[in-house]
This record gives sequence, C-alpha cells and structure tokens, in this order.
Amino acid sequence: MVAQTNALDVVANNIANASTPGFKATNMQFASYVAADGSTVPGGDTLTFDSAGGSWRDTAGGAVTKTGSPLDLAITGDGYFTVKTPNGNRLTRDGAFGLLPDGTLATASGAQVLDPSGQPITIPQTAGTLTITSDGVINGSTGRIGRIGVVDVANQQSLQAAGSNQFIANQPTTAATRPGLVQGALEQSNVSPVLMITKMMESSQDFQFNTQFVQAEQTRQMSAISQILGPTS
Repeated sequence: MVAQTNALDVVANNIANASTPGFKATNMQFASYVAADGSTVPGGDTLTFDSAGGSWRDTAGGAVTKTGSPLDLAITGDGYFTVKTPNGNRLTRDGAFGLLPDGTLATASGAQVLDPSGQPITIPQTAGTLTITSDGVINGSTGRIGRIGVVDVANQQSLQAAGSNQFIANQPTTAATRPGLVQGALEQSNVSPVLMITKMMESSQDFQFNTQFVQAEQTRQMSAISQILGPTS
C-alpha cells in the first residue's frame, strides 16, 4: 500500500508537469523479495514481498514546438542548460528564457543562464536582432555577444530534482559536444498524459484492492480471536 501511494504521487507529479517545457517523466521501480524461509501461499506460490525499490527518470527528448520568441531555446541533443540560483548552480532543459531588467539572460523564475565559463550572459540594449546557433553562440547586429553553456552528465539518473524543473548535478559535468539548440522553440515535456492517466487508474485500483484485502484480513483475525476466547460474561 505504501508502494502504491508513492506510485500515485509520482504519476500525479508527471501529470501536473505534462505542459512544463523540458520536463522529464519519473517512473517507479518496484522490487520483490522472496521469503527467506521459503514460505508459500495457498496455491503453492512462493511468498514474496513487494516494495518501491526507487524511481528512474525517462530521459527521452520531448517534442520541439516553435514559439517564435528569439530567446526561447530547445535542446534537441544531449545536455542541460546551467543556471545560477540563490541556492547554487542548477541544470535544466527548460529553455523558456527572457531578460532581467539589467539585460541578463534568465529563466522564468529569475535564474541566470550561464556561459561555458560559468558566468551570466548579458544582452546589450544595442544588440538588435539576435541569432543563436545550434552550438549556443549568440550574435547581434554588432557581432558576437556570448555563448550559452550546455553541459552533459555521464549518468543522468544521478541528477537530483531541485524543484522549478531544475536538477543538482552530483558528479562533474562536461561540455555537451552537440546540443543541437533550436532558436525560437521549446522542448516539450516527454510525459504522455494518456499513459499517465492509465497508470493512475491502475495504481488506484491496486491500492483499493490492497486496502480491501487488509480490512478483510483484519476482520478474519478478529473473528478468529473472538471464537477462540469464547463468549465473555
């Protein structure tokens, strides 16, 4: 029942982020443990115990949708943008960027987008029309302005969710060789709403079945205790 509750929480979070740019779906991984003494259940099957062994992140890319905004960027290859937050640097695939009052390139939550050297990127007011290449070079009417840093992680499953569609890298990152940035577009969430709703229904049914089973077993045990003790005066 605890495992199914955790699964429902994960599915609900996926559904809530189905329209979040760059969001990656999380899936539960269940594990079964065989009874050490070789116990069996009625019917002869081996007694096993299930638990939520953990979760894993679906790192498949989402669909790329054109937005027309020159500061929106979609990563079509591997890698993550590096952004600076009050709590430290974070990684994200959400490329819905804009400008702070001082011209600093930032996310919708105000996190500063960093270049390959780890410095914020400032767009001058005189930059004019911006063009951003597939490898992150930003050009204006007066020439090159800077470059957006995109980094790769050897083990993406090691990334720790940090809220706001951001991650903490628990291992060193390397520069992404082919990020394949697309200007004026956003990578959509890779969540399949239909699949997640189906999973939620299945988990809900499993949870209800387990609840009914526990309640029935409790009633059986109480009835057996009453019969063994006999009537009380």
